Amino acid sequence: MATYDKEMIIRYVEDELPAEERQQFEEDLQKDASLADEVALYRELRSVLQERLPADTGLDALRGTLASMNAKYFGAKRISMTRWLTGMAAAASVILAVALLWPSRDYLERLGRTEMISTTERGGNADSLLQQASVYFNQQQFDKALPLLDRAVKEDSSSQLALFYRGVAAWHTGAVDGARKDLERVYKGGSLLQYEAAFYIALGYAGQKNKATAKEWLNKIPEGTPVSEKAKELGRKLE
Repeated sequence: MATYDKEMIIRYVEDELPAEERQQFEEDLQKDASLADEVALYRELRSVLQERLPADTGLDALRGTLASMNAKYFGAKRISMTRWLTGMAAAASVILAVALLWPSRDYLERLGRTEMISTTERGGNADSLLQQASVYFNQQQFDKALPLLDRAVKEDSSSQLALFYRGVAAWHTGAVDGARKDLERVYKGGSLLQYEAAFYIALGYAGQKNKATAKEWLNKIPEGTPVSEKAKELGRKLE
């Protein structure tokens, strides 16, 4: 990641950077996926706390707690956050972000992006449905791809392609339990998609903050398989 500390990231999100520094930051942001993840993480935390924090109740106590955390971990230095809940300690919010929201959904979504391969048309209805579903899937319109994939599975319940892509599409829409059932069937089926299925199962557990089980599934993915590099990246995030 570019050499930006937490304070600089917070100042960028809070629109507190001078124009020249902001321009440079945004140029680096376009080129650095890790920096983009950090920015997305802070924005997510900011949004969640704004939604969940009562307007008045307990605000003074929260300010005191955050200020105490800021002093403990960062000494006397305080970070200005005038645009977000007056008096909050930015450094403490970053600690909360790491504890509560990492790995972020944005990060998992980026790591889980894939293209649905088109099947060779053999005249079967399931193949036709998969062809139609691939158009929506590759446009990331997973809610539209899912009904077609449901029909494809009903037409051919043994189709590893239909089960796998229905599982992935379901995961993208947040239907993790349904996705897991499909993906576990693919993993047990031993097809060429076996380890890709294991990877998406791991992503599902990571999104639920079940790091131990996520790591168990990542450990099932051998070196040199198509998703082994992504699996290693996710594993590092879960350390």
